[in-house]
Amino acid sequence: MRKLVGFAMCSALTLTVAQTGFAAENKNVALVLGVKGSPFYQALQCGAQEKAKQMGITLVVSAPDQFAADSQIPVVNAVTATQPAVAAIVPTDTQALVAPMKQLAARGTKVMTVDQTLNDAAFLQTEIISDNQQGGKMAAEAMNTLVGGKGEVLVITQPPGSAAQDAREKGFAEQIKQYPGINYIGAQYQSDDPQKAAEIVTSTLSAHPQLAGIFSTNDQGAIGAITGLRQAGVTKKVKMVAYDAATAEVSALKNGTINVLIAQNPKQEGEAVIETASKLMAGQTVPKKTLTELVSIDSHEHAKADKYEYKADCL
Repeated sequence: MRKLVGFAMCSALTLTVAQTGFAAENKNVALVLGVKGSPFYQALQCGAQEKAKQMGITLVVSAPDQFAADSQIPVVNAVTATQPAVAAIVPTDTQALVAPMKQLAARGTKVMTVDQTLNDAAFLQTEIISDNQQGGKMAAEAMNTLVGGKGEVLVITQPPGSAAQDAREKGFAEQIKQYPGINYIGAQYQSDDPQKAAEIVTSTLSAHPQLAGIFSTNDQGAIGAITGLRQAGVTKKVKMVAYDAATAEVSALKNGTINVLIAQNPKQEGEAVIETASKLMAGQTVPKKTLTELVSIDSHEHAKADKYEYKADCL
């Protein structure tokens, strides 16, 4: 999740615009992202900011320094102290964020999740998310085609606890079983550390020199995996499927280092946050789950890659 030049993620970025269409009391919306500096979350923020400006909503955005519960919980607690009308949170852990988010809801804030989910969603107003398990299945289908239905394949992902990453690996593992010629050698964990992902690739190639393919469940793993493949001199031999469409990934797709991207639409998620918040503040009922766009992009689909590239272009 590489930082984009010219876009600064502040720990508490406030966007205040004209207040129209709501009661005079509390109209504040808080958005807590998963981590600072992520192209995905920067694009999500842009979608939320633009929609908030259009709809006349006050939006405050904050994010932890690391995608980890111990880093994010203090950020959520700070939001709780401000008592916004609505809060949309990207929970970095399916269990550890339940208690602080329940406390936020108990203070009267209407709480929703975006991009990730919780083990206990009963107290949430809604969940805004793409179908991550389906995305994993799409990655497995693409991998089967790329490797010709045979060979060893590896997944590089986050340690268990991130709902989205867990679901992507699960979807991949379930679908790859449908291809008897493919040997899934399991998942290894990189903790949002590209250097760790590179090390995973080089060590796996030592143990499995005939490795045919790698699926990375996020951009940090993909960026590191590319480094590992280059160090080993096998970028053309080992096929690469990666989640997300960060700028570095789109570049790698265009030069053939990545073969397929599974891309979300973070701007759409950000827009959905504000649209949903508007309905909640107006006392309207919202669906318990809102699914956003998910697409597969091949290496020859450059225009499609440009369309879905995660861009922080709102500032």
